[in-house]
Amino acid sequence: MRHFFLVLILATLTAPIAIAADSATLQQSATAAYLRADGIALQSLATDVQAWRTTGDRDERYTAAYVAFRQTQLAAVAEDKQRLRTSGEQCVAASAAAIQTDERYAEAHALQAACYGYLATLGGFGAISSGRKSGKAMDVALALAPRNPRVILIDALGLAFRPRFVGGDKTKAYQRCREAASVFDASRATVATPDWGAPESWYWVGRGAENAGDATAARQAYERALALANDFAAARRRLATLTH
Repeated sequence: MRHFFLVLILATLTAPIAIAADSATLQQSATAAYLRADGIALQSLATDVQAWRTTGDRDERYTAAYVAFRQTQLAAVAEDKQRLRTSGEQCVAASAAAIQTDERYAEAHALQAACYGYLATLGGFGAISSGRKSGKAMDVALALAPRNPRVILIDALGLAFRPRFVGGDKTKAYQRCREAASVFDASRATVATPDWGAPESWYWVGRGAENAGDATAARQAYERALALANDFAAARRRLATLTH
């Protein structure tokens, strides 16, 4: 009996670590699927984490929001407005649920800002409202963690994709991407925090360099992105256009 209670106590003490590991593993799987542009894998992950959108702990709810965020990004690339709306709204709801468990969770505020930003690109009557909500969520994230590289990157993505009338600014977006890349390079991920974004920051540095007409800098940025994530499909495509 004494042995039973000892096992029970140990299981209880290690449960949060196991949950965090599960969340981290699923986030890594979602990142890999997004970088491969694998929508089917992301949909499978979305099914796996569906219950977490409302019933999970903070990290589980964030993971559900993160998977939806990645789906939203692929939908934006495919110009699939219906899929973007569905996954964007799921991301907003799940990130709000994560914030309910920890109002100072900057990563969740930033993720919510990103998804509101994508919803703003749909236009219509909801664009202004979504754009404003994106800006407010981003303000909170920046106030809580101004040097978090993912917060900086999401701020950059918001500036790049939001319409100008709700704060979009592509020039400033690419500057922020370079800032995010620099912070990623100088920092080290920890088990306790999300770990994604470094390859994308370099990808967007490359896009900014391309838009500025600097093919050499763009090529170097794409190569840096691929050095961090060899299966980054978008970076490989952009690099190929500069090589041939």
